[in-house]
Amino acid sequence: MRTTQSMSQRLRALPYSVAAVLAGASAYGQDDVGRLPGPQLPPPMEEVFAVGRLQSAAESLTEERLRLPVSADFLGADVIARAGDPDIGTALRRLPGLTLIDGKFVYVRGLGERYSTVLVNGAAVPSPELTRSVIPLDLFPTSIVESVKIQKSPSPDVPAAFGGGMIDIRTTSIPNDVVATFEIGMGFNEISDGEGLVFDATGSELPRPIADAIDAYEGDVSIANIFRTLRIASPSTATIGDARAIHQGLLDSLDTRATPHRQSLDPDIDAKLALGNTWDLGETWRFGVLLNASYGDKYRNQDQYREGIGNPAVDFVDTERTSYEERTAGSINLGLDYALDHSLRLDHYVLRTDEEIASISRGFDANIRFPDQRVQYSTRLEERELVLTQLSGEHTFLDTPLVSNVLSGTLLEDLSFDWLYSESEATTDIPNQARFQATALLDASGVPASTQLFASTSAGQFSFLELDDEQTSWGGNVRLPISLPRMELTASAGWWGSEKARDYRQYYVNLNSVGVSAEHLQGTPADVLDPENLRVEHGFNLSLGSQFGTESYIAAQTIDAAYGVVDMEFDRWRLMVGARAERYRQAVLPVDLLDYGGTWVRNLQNDAGNPERRLAIDEDDVFSSLALTFDGNGLLGSVEHRIRISYGETVVRPDLREVAGVVYIDPELEMRVQGNPLLESSPIANFEIRSELYYERGDDFTISLFYKDIDSPIEQIRSAGTDDDVVLGFANAESGEVYGVELEGLKRLPHGMFFAGNLTLSDSELTFGSSLATDLTNRTRRLTGHSQWIANATLGYDSANGRHSAYLNYNAFGERIFYAGTGGNQDAFEQPFDSLGIVYKYFPRDRLELEVELDNLLDEERVFEQVGSGGHTATVLRQAVGRSYGVGVQWSF
Repeated sequence: MRTTQSMSQRLRALPYSVAAVLAGASAYGQDDVGRLPGPQLPPPMEEVFAVGRLQSAAESLTEERLRLPVSADFLGADVIARAGDPDIGTALRRLPGLTLIDGKFVYVRGLGERYSTVLVNGAAVPSPELTRSVIPLDLFPTSIVESVKIQKSPSPDVPAAFGGGMIDIRTTSIPNDVVATFEIGMGFNEISDGEGLVFDATGSELPRPIADAIDAYEGDVSIANIFRTLRIASPSTATIGDARAIHQGLLDSLDTRATPHRQSLDPDIDAKLALGNTWDLGETWRFGVLLNASYGDKYRNQDQYREGIGNPAVDFVDTERTSYEERTAGSINLGLDYALDHSLRLDHYVLRTDEEIASISRGFDANIRFPDQRVQYSTRLEERELVLTQLSGEHTFLDTPLVSNVLSGTLLEDLSFDWLYSESEATTDIPNQARFQATALLDASGVPASTQLFASTSAGQFSFLELDDEQTSWGGNVRLPISLPRMELTASAGWWGSEKARDYRQYYVNLNSVGVSAEHLQGTPADVLDPENLRVEHGFNLSLGSQFGTESYIAAQTIDAAYGVVDMEFDRWRLMVGARAERYRQAVLPVDLLDYGGTWVRNLQNDAGNPERRLAIDEDDVFSSLALTFDGNGLLGSVEHRIRISYGETVVRPDLREVAGVVYIDPELEMRVQGNPLLESSPIANFEIRSELYYERGDDFTISLFYKDIDSPIEQIRSAGTDDDVVLGFANAESGEVYGVELEGLKRLPHGMFFAGNLTLSDSELTFGSSLATDLTNRTRRLTGHSQWIANATLGYDSANGRHSAYLNYNAFGERIFYAGTGGNQDAFEQPFDSLGIVYKYFPRDRLELEVELDNLLDEERVFEQVGSGGHTATVLRQAVGRSYGVGVQWSF
C-alpha cells in the first residue's frame, strides 16, 4: 500500500540518524523516527550493529503507531539511553505537551498526574509512592524498559480512567543475540558537594515493648494507667515504682538517634549491568533469558524558605534540608517462542528506593519573635519497594500444525490474540520518623546562643507508617481482520480487570516534657534524648499521639471491563467505532487501632447508611469512542499528511488515598494532605483534531487542537490550618474544561545539526458551587496543576564520523496553581522553571561509550508564591535545586 511504501523509504534514512532519533522532542512523537537527521556512522565501527537493532526497534514502533487509529507518541529505550536519559521520567519531559514534576511524575497537556494513567505492559500496578496514585516514572531505569507508549486520545482498548493521557511502560524482552553491557557513572550537584545533614537512626519499626504495651494497657501507656492495670492483677504487690520502671523501658526502647548532624556528602554513583542470550531449540522453538541490575545513590541539599501568607515580613522559616536517595533494580525476563506464531513471556522485577531526609527549620511566627526563634528538627526514612511478576502471551495461527490447516481459507485465518496476567505488591515503610520542637535564644548578630526543647505534651513525636498494596491485573485482546470489497475491516474485542487491596497503618508516639526542668531540656534533641537524661524521674513520659488510632484504614478496589471495536479502512479513509464497559467498585474502611471496646465496629455499622460518611463506591458505565483518519499528500507542500479527528468518553476517579479521611505528609513539600470520603468521579468528554505533515529530507510539522469537558473535576484545595501548618485537601468542583493547541516540528540544519521542538498553548476553567464549605477566594479559576504554556526544544549535533554527538535540551512551563486560595488570599502558584541541559557523547572505539551530562545550567529554583488579601506576595515555598554534573562510561562485551 502507498503508506507502507513511503514509510519504508523513510526508514532507510535511519542508519545516519541514530543520535537524532530521540534527542529532539518532536522526534519522539512522530510516525517515523527514521526521518530524523544526522551523519552516517562508518561501517568499521561496531556501532553499525547497534544501529541495525535500533532500526528494527524503531520500525516496530513506527508500524504500531501507524496501526493506531488515535494519536499516540512512542519512544524506545535504546534511543533514550543514547540521548543520555537515565530513566523514563527524564526522557518523557521532552515530549510535546508533557512536563516532569519532582523528577517523577508527568503532567500531560498541563493537567496534574491524577489525569494520567500509568500501566506496565498493559497491566495496572500499584504505586509505592505514598502521596501519588500513579507510579513514579523515575523508578524505571532505561536498562529495563524497551519502549513507552504515550496515548493522548482515548480508545476502547485502554482503561477508562483516562484524563490527559495514558502511559504504558513496556519492559525489556528476550534479546535477539548475546547481550553483555556494563555502565558506571559518577556525578555531583554544586550545592551538594560539601556538607549536608544526615542522621544515624536505622529506621526500626514500632518498638516491640511499645506495641506490647499498647495491647496490654489497651491504648493508654501512661504511668497512671500502667499502675492501675498492675494493681488489678496484683493488688497487694504492685507499686508505682513498678509502673515507672515499665514506662522507663518504653522510653529506652525508642531509637533516639534521630538528631540531624552535618557530614561531608559523597558524589553521585550509578551502575548498570545487563546479561542475556537466546538459544534456538530445534527449527521452530527459541528460548531466551535477560538479566538486568542497576544501582544508584545521590545526596541533595534542598534548602527551603517559607513565608506565612498573613504577615510574611515577620512570619517566615528557613530550612536546611538534605535528602539521600538509594535506588536498586533487578529483573529477569524469560521468553519462549514457537515459530512466528506463539510467544510466551515471564517477567519478574524488584524495584526499591530508600530515601532519607534530615532537616532543621528556624523561623518566627506570631508567638515567637526575636531574640527567640522557633526551631524544628526532623528526620525521615522512607523505604519503597515494588515487586512485579507478569506472565503474557501473543498468538497467531499462520504456521501452527493442525490449527493452521483447520483455519486456512476461512474468515478466522488471520485471527490473533494476546493476554496477560500480573501480580504486584508495593510497600512503603516510614519507620521512626522523628520531629522535635524547640526554641533558640539568638545573640545580637542572630546566631543561636542556646537551644531548648519545648516543655509540652509533644516536644518530640515519633511516627511509624506501613503501607501495603497488593494488586492483580489481567486482560486480553482478540483481533480478526476481514477483507471486503473496497474495504479492510478489523473486529476487535477484549477484557481487562484489576483487583487491589490496601492496608495502611500509622502510629504516633509523643514525648511529653511538661513539668521537666529547663536543665534537662537544654541543647539539641541529641542532648535531651541521651539515655542518662531521658528519664522518668526527670519528668519525661510517653503518650500515644492524638491522631493515633484514627489515621489508619483498609481498602479494596476492583475493575472489570470489556470492550468491542470495529475498524474500517477504505480508500484514503479510516473509521474506528467502539465502546468500553467498566464496573468500578471501591471500599475504604477507617481502622481505629485503639478500639478495644468495639466502638469502631459499631460506628462502621452506623456509617454504612449515613450519606455523609460514604464508605463504598459502585459505578457501572459504558464509554464510547470514535476516530476518523484521512491519509493524503501535497497539503502545504508536504509529501505526506495525515488528519485525525477523535472523540472519546473517559473518567477520572478518586484514588484510595484521596477518599480516606487520614492525614499524611507530602515528603517533597513538607505539607500535610488530608483525604475526603465524599469525593465523586469526574466524567470527561475528549475531543481532538490533529494534522501531521511530512516533508522531504525528514522535516515535519504537527498541529493538534484538543478540548476536554470535565464534570465534577477533583481539585486540591487548602483546608483549615495555620500559616506554618498548611493542610491540603480535595474537593469536587461543579465543572471544568481544558482546551488548547499543540505544535511540534523538526528541521534539519547544515553540518549534521538539527532543531526539534514543541509548544503547547492551552487554557482551562473550573467552577466551584456555593455549597462548598471552604471559603474559596476564586470559585472560577484554572485547574490545579494546569500550565497555560509548555515549551521543549533540542538543538542536536552528530559528527560526520559518528564518534561525537551533543544535545542542548531546554524545557519550560508556565505558572500553575498549586492550591486554591481561601479567605481573600489569592491562589498559590508554582512559578515557571526553565531547565537547560547538555549531553555530550564520545565513541572512542568499538563497544565503548563516554558521556558527559550537565543539568539545570540556569541554576533555577522551585518557587511557589501566593498573593495575600492585603496585596502582598508571600513565598509559600522556595526550594534549592542546584546545577548537576555527571560523567559515565559504558562497555559492551
